Parts: sequence; structure tokens; C-alpha cells
Amino acid sequence: MQVMPRNLPIDAVLFDLDGTLLHTSPDIGNALNRALAENGLPLLAPGVAQTLIGGGSEILVDRALTLLGVESRPATLDLVLRRYESCYHQICRGEDQLTQPYPGAEATLDSLRGMGLKLGLVTNKETRFVDPLMWRFGLQAWFDMVVDGNARLPRKPDPEPLLHACEALGVDPAHTLFVGDSVTDALAAQAAGMPMVCVSYGYSSDHPVTELPCMRVIDSIGELTELIGGPRKWHRPTRGDHAAAGMDMQMHSHLAN
Repeated sequence: MQVMPRNLPIDAVLFDLDGTLLHTSPDIGNALNRALAENGLPLLAPGVAQTLIGGGSEILVDRALTLLGVESRPATLDLVLRRYESCYHQICRGEDQLTQPYPGAEATLDSLRGMGLKLGLVTNKETRFVDPLMWRFGLQAWFDMVVDGNARLPRKPDPEPLLHACEALGVDPAHTLFVGDSVTDALAAQAAGMPMVCVSYGYSSDHPVTELPCMRVIDSIGELTELIGGPRKWHRPTRGDHAAAGMDMQMHSHLAN
């Protein structure tokens, strides 16, 4: 793990969704078990779905079938996947869902906005699931942009979704903080040249968060406001700076000769 200084000078913060801002695994697990049951397959034990999240619906279902030792994979995968997506979409749009924001999520987003930082959401979750959750919990009020699994981009751990978000926000990846919970997030941030903070409470059971390439592991999303010192403070060049730059150029020219 890298060392993260306090008051990290950044211009924007990007967030993962599942396991970082929203605790979605109970509803995902319920939808997955419905799909398995309707296809005559064994059910997952409570809490197991949390260990399978990350990469989108097809990867989720594929991991579940692998865990259950299910054969005849292509046909079975398609059947379970289509039923899972239907069940989960229904849950996301309904009133009886179990998904909830993690404690302190709304207050933290408020604080970051108050600092003048740009905020973005980058998730592998598909639009049809993201949109109802965004509206249900009012998340669209905080975010300047969203990159989800329906974007015409590779998914995390590919860095392209993060780089696309930075381009849309007009910020440098090196001055953008990514907040996530998994090895998928950490690898994407690392490849994008972006500092990352990892939350300890998320869905990273297969890789201990202390072993991920991130700058800090936090136990509460609220700790972000203590680590971030607001937008990066730009230094206005002075006459002395220009003189020093000229001396540096002269020195470089002298050394080159």
C-alpha cells in the first residue's frame, strides 16, 4: 500500500457504486437466487453474492454458476442471466428493496461539493439498474457525470472508464481521486495513473483491501473529508519563477553542450 498525505491536492473525486456508496448485495443476492431457483439450480447461501460482485451482470452470474459447479454453461448462463436481470431490474424499481446508502455517504458528498470539487460516478453496473437507484437515493443531485456499464467503453479494471470521466470533467487523472472497494477498482485506478482510496467495508473478499494498490484504506466514507484539502491550489507564476526557469534552461543548455 502506498502512503497518502493528508490534504491531497485534487480537482475531482470519482466513486464506484456497489460496495462503496450503496450496499446493494442483499438485493443482488435475492435476484440471483430467484433466477437460480426458477432454472432448477441450487441457491447461494446468504451473503455469498457479495463475494461475486464486480464486472457486471454476466460476470456475476458466471461466477455464481462456477461456484455452484453448474455444467452446460453457455445455455445455462444465458437463461439464468436473462432471468436475473429481469428480477434485479424489478427490485431496483420497487419499494421493497434492501439497498441502502452506506452511513455518511450523503453527508460526505455534500462536503465534497462544498469544497468545490467535481464529482463523478464510474461503475460497471448497467444503466437500467443504475438509474432507478440514482433517483431513489437522490444521487444525481451530487454527480456531474456518470459512466456506467452501458457506455461504449471497456469495463473496469480497464482504465478507460476512469480516463473518460476525467476527460468529460476536464480534469487531470493525476489530480483526480478514485474511491472504490475492490481489486477491479484498484487496478483500473493504477492503470489510469490515478490516486485511489479504498473502503474496507465493501465487496473485496477475494483480495484483502490492505493488499490493494491504493493510497489509504478507510473504514468510513466520512473519512474522505479529513483526507482531502479541497480543490488543488494553483500557484500563480511570479517574476522570480520566470527568472528561475530561465536559469534552469541555461543550465540545461550548458550541460547538453
